[in-house]
Amino acid sequence: MSSNSGLLDAIVELSHERGLDQDTIIEAIEDAIVGAAYKKYKDYRNIEAVLSKKSGEVELMYFKTVVEQVNDPHNEILLDEVRQYDPEAEPGDEVEFEIDVLEFQNVIAQTARQLIFQKINEAERESILEKYKEKIGEIVHGQVARIERGRVVVMIGHTVEASLERREQIPFEKLQPGDNIRALLLEIKGEGRGPALILTRTHPNFLMKLIEVEVPEVFDGVIDVVCAAREPGRRAKVAVKSNDPDVDPVGACVGVRGSRIQAVVAELCGERIDVIEHSEELSQFIANALAPAEIIEMTLDEAEGVADIKVMPDQLSLAIGKQGQNVRLASKLANVSINISPWETVDPFQQQEARALANENEPIQAGESVSKPEALPMVEEIPEPIQAGEREILPEPLPEFEDTPDIPMSEPEDELEPLPEIPADPEDLASLQHSPQTEASPQKGESSESQA
Repeated sequence: MSSNSGLLDAIVELSHERGLDQDTIIEAIEDAIVGAAYKKYKDYRNIEAVLSKKSGEVELMYFKTVVEQVNDPHNEILLDEVRQYDPEAEPGDEVEFEIDVLEFQNVIAQTARQLIFQKINEAERESILEKYKEKIGEIVHGQVARIERGRVVVMIGHTVEASLERREQIPFEKLQPGDNIRALLLEIKGEGRGPALILTRTHPNFLMKLIEVEVPEVFDGVIDVVCAAREPGRRAKVAVKSNDPDVDPVGACVGVRGSRIQAVVAELCGERIDVIEHSEELSQFIANALAPAEIIEMTLDEAEGVADIKVMPDQLSLAIGKQGQNVRLASKLANVSINISPWETVDPFQQQEARALANENEPIQAGESVSKPEALPMVEEIPEPIQAGEREILPEPLPEFEDTPDIPMSEPEDELEPLPEIPADPEDLASLQHSPQTEASPQKGESSESQA
């Protein structure tokens, strides 16, 4: 092929757009041209193409092996024939022959164009695998490019496509093209079509990395984020510990008035986050994970990974949480199966009554004697002990009452005279006031008082 400076310009531009090395693109072009030549020269087994980086000229050639007896004229050549040009030739050497590309230049160009893009895509994928292989488990920034049947395609760095599957999205989160998001690089797939980078926003490590970004003490190594458990979009628990005894790990992660943890909550669409302190003692760690519920009794089997916990009846709903969220997250966080039950006091009187009631409900068999339930023991009041220097005071005896004689009842007094009727007329009322009967009544009262 003749000189082609436009091909070199295209290689340079493609290198900047895709972020690929120019040598990788040139190698992909050479492989594509060779592939097209093999389709034209099907009998040739050794064809090579060389693209000049200075002029852009492409040289296409094929090779024949030097032999003493030719069995394949397309790929072998006699030793005597070769020694006419090279006296030092030996059997097994290869002789180069140039291919005239002008005869089938258009055929090679069309075929090579398809193969070039295929090779470039493969080279781009390998470059992505090599570049992002060290970033697995880290947070990457991107922009939503499009949404395909629930799968969100995210552009990272304007050149690399990544996939955020539906199962890796936070429930009820609505993403739109053009939104800037952060996600955790979960894995890289090197086979198949489509984006090779797989992202996640539901993994517990995503929460841990967000806390590392928002809390400087975690980034500096003063505080370690040990583990986390999540129910994406609803609630999460994260355990932290401090490497400095003067630093409170929970307070540092929460921040002043919750400023630090609220930034993480906003990124996770309002997901409630409980920050607890990690403990090397498993029982204490389980108690911290179930906070704010207070544990009364715990039976822990570390070998089986089972913890039986009892709490007060009024703390049972708090320990279990809404729809069992609190106990499930605590179980995931401590990696222990947790069984919670209410704590009840043992009352011997209630137990005896229950046994008696159970005996009454059981049917009596033939020949079986019926025994009466034992009487409940009388509980005597225990007097308080007398302290040193105190004198025991005996209760005073009650006074004895003598028989009193019967008091005779008084006879009823004489019947009182009926009162005069009060007239309705005011004049009659005035005459009544001056009547002799009204004047005589106080005298009668005086005589009764004197008799008394």
